Amino acid sequence: MSTAAAIRTEQPSVHHAPGDTAVGLTCARSWAEFVYAVVDLAPAVAFFCTVITLFAVGVGLAVIYVGIPILVLALLVARFGGLVQHSLALALLGLPAQAPVRPRRSRNGPVAAIGAVLRDPANWRAVAYLCIKIVLAPLTFSVAVAFYGYGLGALTYPIWRPYLPEQVAWDGSIHRGTQLWPNFFVDTWPGVVVLGLLGLGVLWCAPRVVTFLTTIDRMLIVSLLARRTDG
Repeated sequence: MSTAAAIRTEQPSVHHAPGDTAVGLTCARSWAEFVYAVVDLAPAVAFFCTVITLFAVGVGLAVIYVGIPILVLALLVARFGGLVQHSLALALLGLPAQAPVRPRRSRNGPVAAIGAVLRDPANWRAVAYLCIKIVLAPLTFSVAVAFYGYGLGALTYPIWRPYLPEQVAWDGSIHRGTQLWPNFFVDTWPGVVVLGLLGLGVLWCAPRVVTFLTTIDRMLIVSLLARRTDG
């Protein structure tokens, strides 16, 4: 089954309440996606660094066979990292795609166990997911925090502007407000209103931009971390 077919197969199984497909500041789905964007950065970075470090050590020591168990450990950590990412998507993105099952071994013993781990495609797909996620997770985190932070900050600017320190402009005038560029301060009511409207517009865009980025993550999870039905 192709990746596109897998996505089409899994997506209809996502269960949403009647209003869950909407996107906006009043929608629980949008706030869950924002929480996912913020929380998901830490495990994405931690698992990527751990797996890549173990792979580097394992490949370097593979010539004396000591590296083989380390490579196996790297794959198992990647598998666990994929399970953590899958669980976060299940809890916050409403994506109940099933995690892949471990293949049955035809023989018992440590050699057979090592071979099963090395041959399991799900482990290597988890590694691929973590390698992509190390780029996607910081991007999603940065965009989500920037959009929501700037939007809320600009919208609430009239509340916290009076607590800003006074600043002296080049012409000697005193201002109490955000300095956007040299000798220009947002400390007049027209400027405050324009900044608030700009913040409102950024907030309107924020959940939609985050939804776009988390949709990419959904597709990756279905393609790389979900259970395959093609045998």
